[in-house]
Amino acid sequence: MESRRCRCRGGRQPNHQPLIPANADLHFDRMPPLWVPLRAFLIAPFLGLGGGLLLASAGDAAFSSRWTASLLASAHLITLGFITLVMIGAVIQVLPVVTGVPVPASNWVAPASQFGVALGVIAMAWGLNGGLPVAGRVGAVLLAAGLSLFVPAALIAAWKTRHNPTGRAMGLSILSLIAVAGLGVFLLAGHAGWVPLRRDLTDIHAAWALGGWVGLLVMGVSFQVVPLFQVTPSYPRVVEKYLPAVGFLALLAWTAGRLGRWALVANIGIVSLALSLGTYAAVTLWLQTQRRRKLRDITTDAWRLGMGCLGLVGLATIAATFGVLDLLEPRTSLTFGILLVMGFAVSVVQGMLYKIVPFLSWLHLQNVATHRGVVGQVKVKNMRQLLPVKGPRRQFASHLVAIGALLIAAWFGGFWVRIAGLAVAVDFGLLGIEVVGVVRRYREDEARILSAPQ
Repeated sequence: MESRRCRCRGGRQPNHQPLIPANADLHFDRMPPLWVPLRAFLIAPFLGLGGGLLLASAGDAAFSSRWTASLLASAHLITLGFITLVMIGAVIQVLPVVTGVPVPASNWVAPASQFGVALGVIAMAWGLNGGLPVAGRVGAVLLAAGLSLFVPAALIAAWKTRHNPTGRAMGLSILSLIAVAGLGVFLLAGHAGWVPLRRDLTDIHAAWALGGWVGLLVMGVSFQVVPLFQVTPSYPRVVEKYLPAVGFLALLAWTAGRLGRWALVANIGIVSLALSLGTYAAVTLWLQTQRRRKLRDITTDAWRLGMGCLGLVGLATIAATFGVLDLLEPRTSLTFGILLVMGFAVSVVQGMLYKIVPFLSWLHLQNVATHRGVVGQVKVKNMRQLLPVKGPRRQFASHLVAIGALLIAAWFGGFWVRIAGLAVAVDFGLLGIEVVGVVRRYREDEARILSAPQ
């Protein structure tokens, strides 16, 4: 199913796309079929739910150390199963719309990579939590296979769009994903007994995952989705042009400093990374104060939460670099991870889903009606009807509860860990229900359109 192109810069906005600003320069004729990204958006929340249930079943033992098998398994169900799966769908969807360059062979690359990552992270979590090396090995193979399909295709598209700020940031994030995948498979091989386990690489793996892959990709996507969906001014050109590159180079410098034991290089790199991410968070929060639409919006609330947590993480990183804060202390380390993963990454991704999923569904319904020649004959639900606001508000409240419970659990442990795990499960479960609800309403309208006389 294809959609039409909307090149509205300086021209009149088509009646069938009233949600797109007049200065948009988007290529909807290039976007993939609906189910190419939507499949990932549907599966991902339920993997996050699994991470919450696993944490709840492990209880206090999970938070006894950052190295516990149950905590590692639960964290990867959220970071790989939820965040990365959604981001893969976002890259395949956003790149062609923003730049006009589709990801090659996305109709088969997308499902193959999505199922590889989903099944791989389930096997990996099973192997880690259950002490089953065979399951861990299967997970490593599936993850490597899934990502090895996605990464080259996405890199080809990103290289062709390197002169576009979003394409450039996405390209750097995909290069970061290569580092994440390589280090992750090596660490997983260590857990499976294939190679010696190098725990000293864990922080580097995590930094490239959350600071590089997720952080840079969120930057690139936000250059389009924040002005489009949150009705803000565009990001300053200097931010779009230079900030992702500064973050990527800072990660390289920090990694080289860590591996080479060059303390000064490592400190300069990590402080530069913290400053680049903190600057991005501050600019995004400032743009949100300039919103032209003043009505309260859950997506905006989620992004404000995410940017606030990212700013706190940046300050904590700088404080730790100068010896003011000890991030090796278990409770502080857990707090830092919770703010970075649940506070920043999950909040922002959830906020994106609440706009992207109903918007894509609405847009594809318009296309179906146009192709059938029944525009105006069949009433199609708008975005608020596809996703009524009550559900997202309830889910966002549960997200706040989950973050609060996790922070309490990090400091007090005990039964709070089980409560936090259940709160996380409810958080992702409600999100999954809302996404499924959008798909169900889409199917209802699609069926009415297809059955309407031409």
